Amino acid sequence: MRLGLLARIILIVAVALFAIQLLALFFYFGAGEGRRTLGEGSPSLSRQVASLVLLVDKVPADLRPALLEAFSENGRTATIVPALPDDFTRTNGLIRIERSIRAALALRGAEGRQVWARLEGRSESGRGDTLSVYVELADGGYLWLDVEDRVTVRLLGVPIGFFAGLFGVIVALAALVAVAREMRPITRLAREVDRVGEGIDPVAIPERGAPELRKLIRAVNAMQKRIAALVRNRTLTLGAISHDLRTYLTRLRLRVEMMPESRHRAGAIADVEAMQALVADTLDFAQDSFVPTEPVRADLATALRRYAAEQNDARIVLDVPDGPVHVAMGDKALGRVVANLVGNALRYGERAFAGIKTGGARVVLVIEDEGPGIPAEERERVFEPFHRLEASRNRDSGGTGLGLTIVRRLVERHGGSIELGTSRRGGLAVRVMLPRTEPPA
Repeated sequence: MRLGLLARIILIVAVALFAIQLLALFFYFGAGEGRRTLGEGSPSLSRQVASLVLLVDKVPADLRPALLEAFSENGRTATIVPALPDDFTRTNGLIRIERSIRAALALRGAEGRQVWARLEGRSESGRGDTLSVYVELADGGYLWLDVEDRVTVRLLGVPIGFFAGLFGVIVALAALVAVAREMRPITRLAREVDRVGEGIDPVAIPERGAPELRKLIRAVNAMQKRIAALVRNRTLTLGAISHDLRTYLTRLRLRVEMMPESRHRAGAIADVEAMQALVADTLDFAQDSFVPTEPVRADLATALRRYAAEQNDARIVLDVPDGPVHVAMGDKALGRVVANLVGNALRYGERAFAGIKTGGARVVLVIEDEGPGIPAEERERVFEPFHRLEASRNRDSGGTGLGLTIVRRLVERHGGSIELGTSRRGGLAVRVMLPRTEPPA
């Protein structure tokens, strides 16, 4: 049984909390042995004890009680005892504190003294620990010190609490990494969903992650298939209607041309021609929706020269390299792109300026005109099917509202992109970026 996303996150948090609590219990129950072997007192404790021992050794016996009384204050007690207590055992000594006191004595010339220290418990004030320290005197006997100090467990000179906090941070980071890993399928799903709509075909998203995510991904994949089916059915219907309309328009055109010459006859012929252009663009739009992409190659410079020669229009100004410029698009599709873009420039501007920029892995086709241009807020909407502007770029100028839609679909299907801008000549500038290919060997 696979755990859900919520259950996984709860499990990760629970394991992290359990690990931290386990560490706390370890330090709590293991504090006794850990403090005995690794516990250290304050840095001044060993110096004060060593100095007091040397001072007791040097003063006369009758002055020792006064000296010890002066030391016995602020939670400290100093007494000289002839021997160690009967219940004193060597196994429960504070090893590091004993070692530091011996080192302090050795620095002061009192080497070889016996030192024992043990932990009696928490002090009455609760601000530290109560220690019993026994140090051998030069003339026999022991100096017993009952002092209040804080015993801390250190590893590599660092308090053990630091390592406990570090372990807690590591556990928290591990929990965050685990949660991020569980959230990775959501991030991947968001990235894949962004790709939906870039083309007609559905984007298959692999089903991974928690059961909820798998169910969501399965629903998204099914939704893509339904949307693709609806778009295909709509486009097929549109293409079928347009195909039938073309037959009736051809008959109508023949009948109109058989009418006597008149102003009404010329207007009717113009209307029929406009309807035929609209039907032709609609059929191309429908066909382009289902034509599979093939790894093809065509010469962009040759396509521009060929279109200019076919039109034989002095308003077409070319700025293309002398040699070939191969792009990843077939001749027919590339010819349609060039015809639509240059035709639009001629239709809405005085002249059409076509140029090619090469460099890197992309080839840029630039088409500019001297017309009114397209407002920035409308530049994305003009790629929608049958969308026309309210200004001069409308059906009265001969457009059908499908030219740029077809161009964008063809360009993106072949791995390119298209963007609209403002020409330095005041009109519209169209930039088409296409993948560059190597010429055939």
